[in-house]
Amino acid sequence: MNSLETRDRELLEFLQQSGGADIAALCDFLGVTRTAVRLRMARLEAAGYVVSETEDPAVAGHSRGRPRLLFRVTAEGIHALGQNYRDLAVVLWQVLTDISDVGLRTELLHRVRDGLVQQFRHRISDRGSLESRVNQLAKEMNSRGFHVQSEQSGELRILRETSCPFPLLAEVDETICEVEREVLEQVLGVEVASLSRCREGQGCCEFQVLGNA
Repeated sequence: MNSLETRDRELLEFLQQSGGADIAALCDFLGVTRTAVRLRMARLEAAGYVVSETEDPAVAGHSRGRPRLLFRVTAEGIHALGQNYRDLAVVLWQVLTDISDVGLRTELLHRVRDGLVQQFRHRISDRGSLESRVNQLAKEMNSRGFHVQSEQSGELRILRETSCPFPLLAEVDETICEVEREVLEQVLGVEVASLSRCREGQGCCEFQVLGNA
């Protein structure tokens, strides 16, 4: 799931606040049958947002009773609850790009770039061929939620993003596009040129990887 439905969000918030809940408590909260609860929790668990655990009555402080199944929010579920950070990211990017001191603005943008570089560089082998590094980078970017295709025709190597990874930031200005180009350049260790941008109304963002390093 890319985003939480309103009812799913309410359910995760309930689980987070209560520290976990069993089927009976979830039935009361949702006002639905046990079967409906199990189906919903199975979907959320498959998405990685909740985890089920069997609670031992003795550990819970009860001398009698059967073990019960508890559902708790995972770290991924907590992250999903905080996805409104996108608005904050846009505000922070606007503040950053509006800094009038060119030297300070450039330094901060370089820090952002270097942070992104580090996210990818440790997964890319420096020993492989350029073609291998490009393919490794495309694979790593896809695993992080980017939509990237790697193509090679003769000497032409292209990284194509079928959708903009930073659409809200790109709406602020084109700085993020240049930062991304520089990230690709530093990770691959060769010059990278921007061929097209979603921001400019083109169907995809394309980067040409130059050099034979």
